[in-house]
Amino acid sequence: MRNRWLSPIAVVVLAAVIVLGAAFDPSGLAAPYTWTGADLLPVAGLWQVAALAVYVPLLLAGVGALAWALARGRAPLRTALLVWGAVVWSAMAAKLMMSLVMAFDDVVYLAWSTGFTGVKAAVFGLPVLAATWLTQLLRRRPTPPPSSSTSPSSLGSGAGPAAASGSFFPSAWGPGWVVAGVAVVLGASVGGVWWGGSPVGYAIGDSPLAPAPEAGPLGCLAAVILLGVMTWVLNRWLSTTTSPRAVVAGISALGAAATLGLVEVAIGLPGDLAGGDAFWAPAIMLRLAPALSFGALLALATAALVALPAGRTALLPARKGAAFSTPIRMAAVVAAAALAVPLLQPGTTTAQPPRTKGLTLSADRRIVDAGGNEVLLRGVNVNQLEDYFQKFPDKAGTRPLTEADFAGMEQMGFNVIRLALSWSALEPQPGHYDPAYLARISWAVETAAKHGLRTVIDMHQDAWGKGVNAAPGTTCENGSPMHGWDGAPTWADRFDGAPKCEFTGRDISPAVARAFTNFYQDRDGIQTRLVAAWGMLAERFASEPMVAGYDLLNEPGFGEAPPITSGVLLGRYYDRAIKAIRAGEKRGFPHLVFFEPSVLWSGLGFEVSVPKDFTDDRLLVFAPHLYNESITIDQGTGLTVTSIERGFDLASRAAAYYGAGLWSGEWGWFGAPTSAPITKYTDQEDRHRIGGAFWVWKQSCGDAHAGAEAKTGGNLMIEDCVTGKDLPPPPEYVAELSRPYPRSAPGRLTGLTSDQASLTAQGEGAGCGLDVWFPGGARPVVRSSGLTGVTARQVPGGWRVTGCARGAYTLTAHR
Repeated sequence: MRNRWLSPIAVVVLAAVIVLGAAFDPSGLAAPYTWTGADLLPVAGLWQVAALAVYVPLLLAGVGALAWALARGRAPLRTALLVWGAVVWSAMAAKLMMSLVMAFDDVVYLAWSTGFTGVKAAVFGLPVLAATWLTQLLRRRPTPPPSSSTSPSSLGSGAGPAAASGSFFPSAWGPGWVVAGVAVVLGASVGGVWWGGSPVGYAIGDSPLAPAPEAGPLGCLAAVILLGVMTWVLNRWLSTTTSPRAVVAGISALGAAATLGLVEVAIGLPGDLAGGDAFWAPAIMLRLAPALSFGALLALATAALVALPAGRTALLPARKGAAFSTPIRMAAVVAAAALAVPLLQPGTTTAQPPRTKGLTLSADRRIVDAGGNEVLLRGVNVNQLEDYFQKFPDKAGTRPLTEADFAGMEQMGFNVIRLALSWSALEPQPGHYDPAYLARISWAVETAAKHGLRTVIDMHQDAWGKGVNAAPGTTCENGSPMHGWDGAPTWADRFDGAPKCEFTGRDISPAVARAFTNFYQDRDGIQTRLVAAWGMLAERFASEPMVAGYDLLNEPGFGEAPPITSGVLLGRYYDRAIKAIRAGEKRGFPHLVFFEPSVLWSGLGFEVSVPKDFTDDRLLVFAPHLYNESITIDQGTGLTVTSIERGFDLASRAAAYYGAGLWSGEWGWFGAPTSAPITKYTDQEDRHRIGGAFWVWKQSCGDAHAGAEAKTGGNLMIEDCVTGKDLPPPPEYVAELSRPYPRSAPGRLTGLTSDQASLTAQGEGAGCGLDVWFPGGARPVVRSSGLTGVTARQVPGGWRVTGCARGAYTLTAHR
């Protein structure tokens, strides 16, 4: 008899969980549904109502329909588990439909990204599981004994109610064996995309058990066999509920994929626990998400196959008396897995980046100059051209930028600046670029070049812009009223009434999320305007070799529906901006393009980034902000989720995933210099042989980041907030930032270690591009092998050691 209360109770409990989640987590990062409090009307596009009009109804309808279909189950726990699986699958299916409404394309990426929704659904589905289990226990009736006409053999072969409810296959095989085969073939066909090729493959792609090329032939074979066997086992176990076989088969397939994910979690746990951080916690989610999203796809395929009447004639012609033993069937699954594994294909190779008159990339993704010398870009962020919100009426938002600043950077051995610009100052009115501001940018680039500094031009923003400032008297149920920040001009603001309240941080704000969602959707053409601004800047610096490249957007907001907004839609903005930059460079030469993941990387130390094929351009540098152990969210809890060492490893893997170079666009802000782990950071820069830009050269006491009671402004060149005078920079920071390093090296560097007083560098190549910085007034003691013409020349702040190489070489220098 059908339990008529099962479906309504499942829907009501789930609806209550959705409402509570929306009320207590306006960010939507953990809740099943994001409700920012923004106005629903007027509707600017389907994307604006996709969550409420598509996701929530489809989720509730899917759970209601599947729970109704499962309501005949006679095994309370197993039926409740099936309903739980129905919640997980429905959530992912509903999220995919919502994603397609919001993004219209990139179906594979969007389908993959539903795995994060699946992980959340497994958690918020637990109350539904408990409620449906309890409902069945309360209504449970004694099961009548089987009739005399029902033999044990008929029950074992699938006869009776279970078979009558939906089997279209010969009883000798049953749907369990068919779905096991589907799991094997589908796992081998698309597993490489779902695991190692996924946007979090950089974090989990080293698993020895995954249907992906990175796991090797044996790892692939074991993974697809596990998928097939677990699908069969779960299908056989859950079929005793007398529920429709198509539903049971689908949820069994989902459970099999989840099992593979859990096994991967267990295998990866020793490595995730190593390193002294708590990365094992997010690693569980990162490993489960691809498994669950794949499971949703597998569930759909297997359920459809079992339900289709054509399946019987298309797959297995009826054969009277046919019977196969379980060992033979198992052998068939293993054989299918072995035959299907060759379907896994490794990722495509990256095209050779073009040569330019400025910086470019080598075939193995290192930043190199026009002569083929590897270049380490090490320097500092400059925020003195930013247009900050006036947080304190009596204090300037920035400090003046003068040639003395560039001379000071030169004396510290820097060879690059990341020059932060503000869109609000660049384009104060739509289509009107401020000539005075452009002149200041050009002056900064030229003056930096005069002192041997290349420039990365950074379109900077923090928490969208000045317009997020809450009106006086604003009250916030969640969080606290915001003050303004920097970035977008107010004419680009589209908040739609979303509260200007911080929820555990400035970037987790309803107003910021809605503003970025509108930007990614190009509402009223606001994204088009920024894209055009990039084309204008690229044309202006098209022939400037000392412009290292363009950083397309600082710490982009994740919007209201990550990773749709922070993945697919952010990638589309990047692609448009790159095309505009290349069009502007037609009379010059192409420059490097630096692109970032969303601001969540700065706060967590990892993030789902844009799709792998977001652009065809090859002059790409992945430029996350490696703030691990400094200002990441975990530091406020006393835990370190992602250590400095692990952060570098994750960033390196992500850069390899994109076939891009790697550069740390921001780092630092470790707090008290004497206790800062800055040496750990600089050691990792050497180990990975990359550069980065310290945040920040000069921060004003009136900066939007500063506190009202701050006595000094920093972070490197310190300002006294009472007198406005410069104070000596922290010697601990200066010593590490000025440490010896090769500004450029012939061919490629193969090893690098340094401290404040010594350096050892190994490389391989030919040419006279060796240029090593060594700080201090005393001439360094230099020894080398494989080098000729080695000389040390004194320069402001230190020494430049140069020489020529032909083949393998080593250089050591010390005081």
